[in-house]
Amino acid sequence: MLIPSHKYYQLGRLLIKGLACFFLVLGTSSFTISDSHAVEAKLGDDEDNKQLVTLHSDHFDAFVNRVYRQLIYPDGLDTIPERVFEHAMRGYMYLRHTDALASTKYLSIIDFSQYCNDRRFWIVDVESKKVVFNEWVAHGKKSGDTYAKFFSNGHSSHKSSLGFYTTGGLYYGRNNLSLKLNGLEKGFNSNAFGRGIVIHGANYVSEEIVNRKERIGRSFGCPAVSEKVNKKLINTIKGGNCLFIFHTTPSYLERSAIMNANLYITVEDLTI
Repeated sequence: MLIPSHKYYQLGRLLIKGLACFFLVLGTSSFTISDSHAVEAKLGDDEDNKQLVTLHSDHFDAFVNRVYRQLIYPDGLDTIPERVFEHAMRGYMYLRHTDALASTKYLSIIDFSQYCNDRRFWIVDVESKKVVFNEWVAHGKKSGDTYAKFFSNGHSSHKSSLGFYTTGGLYYGRNNLSLKLNGLEKGFNSNAFGRGIVIHGANYVSEEIVNRKERIGRSFGCPAVSEKVNKKLINTIKGGNCLFIFHTTPSYLERSAIMNANLYITVEDLTI
């Protein structure tokens, strides 16, 4: 029996649609290795397969939570906010695994979202998971009064700068012994070295001022600390360690290239 020509036309259209759907499904299933929340894959040869995760995966969140619970605080020290520690660890691990740190021993965290008379500067010995410093720190005079609210990467702004830094070497300047800082985030702190943003001691930052219930002073943008601890503190973290200055500013949290980096690392690398 002869099949009418219009039937051949319909059969052809169905065949083309079927093939198109087949190749579409094949293509998407072959190249999708992750979802947007936890990116995981297999890496290596048959003898040494390793699972990959990103710094925004459930694996990484669990790792940070575990480290946070293991932190050791000497008596009298304040606790690092967990959210701030999570952001700091994400950047620290990114810099560690991209070989941007000359030393991975210390992670310094400044939380400029806190009240100025709070001890909002912590230094963590990552190897021992011990908090070795918890100090008062000043923000820039143009960043705000009792709370820091405004930040800048601009010269002569007298504002603090957010983001990740590496510590440099020591030198003696107008504030005596000081520690150079290298800003790593374009648009946020990349001008820090040129601006002369350093850690130094200052007489307007002290426990005595806090005990008198007076506001500690403000700097020209430097994270200034007490003169009593300055020498020991900066000698501890000098030489390429990680420093993170945090604030809840949405533009930073959303645009930081380091904190939002989708870096792959192996599950085995989630150790410190």
